[in-house]
Amino acid sequence: MTLGKAIDVYIGELARRGRTEATRRTYERLLFDFATSVRDKPPREITRNDCRQFLDRWRNSSASTLASGVSLLRGFFQFLIDEGEIEHDPMSKIKRPRKKRPEDLDVPTVTAEDIEKMFAACEDWQELLCLSVLAYAGARRQAVSSVRWRDVNLANGTIRFFEKGGKVAVKPIPDELLAIFRAAVQAGEVETTEESYVVPNRRKASVRRSERSSKVIWETVKRVARRAGLPHAHVHSIRAAFAVRFLETHPGDLEALQPLMGHDRLETTAVYLRRLNRVRAMERVRDLSWRSVFPPQAVEAHTGFEPVPPP
Repeated sequence: MTLGKAIDVYIGELARRGRTEATRRTYERLLFDFATSVRDKPPREITRNDCRQFLDRWRNSSASTLASGVSLLRGFFQFLIDEGEIEHDPMSKIKRPRKKRPEDLDVPTVTAEDIEKMFAACEDWQELLCLSVLAYAGARRQAVSSVRWRDVNLANGTIRFFEKGGKVAVKPIPDELLAIFRAAVQAGEVETTEESYVVPNRRKASVRRSERSSKVIWETVKRVARRAGLPHAHVHSIRAAFAVRFLETHPGDLEALQPLMGHDRLETTAVYLRRLNRVRAMERVRDLSWRSVFPPQAVEAHTGFEPVPPP
């Protein structure tokens, strides 16, 4: 089997495993880049150094990106082994880089006050609906992009999301979000037919693919965030703010938060609780005092760098 044919067969297998169209397109593009880098060698002739040379394109990237590249090739060659196309896995000795713990990542966050600023900065229904679904439902960008009015049940107060991995989740709608949906329908300024997207496009008839790109959500959030003076805010930071807000309102209720976030493992959801607990724990430093060494009047009178010793 040629390398190109092997890639085509593998992409077909990914479809049968339920991988999304977007994921399959990304895998196909990267694997054909790999085929170009090894000059379309037959799979049996590909060496460990061939794989390393391809993976070096991400040498200056994050550990997460490097790990994704390793996983891509590992999955491909494991498939070829399972199919009997190759006997030895050239990726067997190449290790995935160790990722940082999720709670240790430098992830931009937004506070409850920041979310309020963003709501105040919305100028039309498109922006308001986008921010509302993100902040009240905590859904991922692609899920928010694909939700249509047929997925919203205003009578029962539920909304259906198509989550990561092809999963479907029906979630209750918070009362405030339900009021926003009803107001949008009553205002009549956005299309609310069954086939219409809940978060409309900026321009009508701008989508021609069956699967709408989530870029519309990203662009809307960045536009509102800049207007609110929060240039570093992004979609995932709003998702994290939703999780933190839920835990502040319902302390320690990870079992309820897990399905709302669409996580397979409770450990993934617990990351948000650990971050929240760590922030709260560090807040205790605010009452640290050295007044026994430097009285308040000495500190208040001082304008230089060196501390003023008490008389």
